[in-house]
Amino acid sequence: MKLIKVENTSEGNVVDIFSAAFADDPVMHWLCPQPEFVPAFFSTILPAFLSHGLSYVERDGRGAASWLGPRAVLKWPFSLTNIVKIVRISGFRTLYRLLRSGAQTEKYHPSQPHYYLFAIAAIPSSQGQGVGSLLMSHMLRRCDSELMPAYLENSRQANLAFYQGHGFEVIKELHFAKGAPPVWLMWREPRPVVS
Repeated sequence: MKLIKVENTSEGNVVDIFSAAFADDPVMHWLCPQPEFVPAFFSTILPAFLSHGLSYVERDGRGAASWLGPRAVLKWPFSLTNIVKIVRISGFRTLYRLLRSGAQTEKYHPSQPHYYLFAIAAIPSSQGQGVGSLLMSHMLRRCDSELMPAYLENSRQANLAFYQGHGFEVIKELHFAKGAPPVWLMWREPRPVVS
């Protein structure tokens, strides 16, 4: 298995990969249960991450990961055009929930320099085949060589073991609102590179 760097949404079907993998995600469903919301979300948000050059797709299109570097400044794509797009697809309630969840994740986002994993996914038919580990290990080697921590927000309890197996630990369980599904904020200290 090989990885290909992705720098725009037309490369490597990255929006399709994330949309398929997050179609039944509890937090995405809480934000908006309409199926067209997930692809709209990723096609709106991903360009802000892809431009930083730390997004990868598995060569055969079976998985993708999108990171942000420790010194990168993310410019959120909250233009009027994007807001109207989200409201047309999913309504004002979803927009409110998006803004609320974004504000809460920003509030708890660590200030210490780190690599931030925005999203990682394998398409449903390729889950459990090592695609996620390939994507994860690629960047974690970099984290370790630079002695840089990593951070992510996990929206699925079933994925806790996967992240913990790669050295992440839960630092907080967060609910965006009463009745909202949990999100686990996870941190990983770098591991010494053995020569």
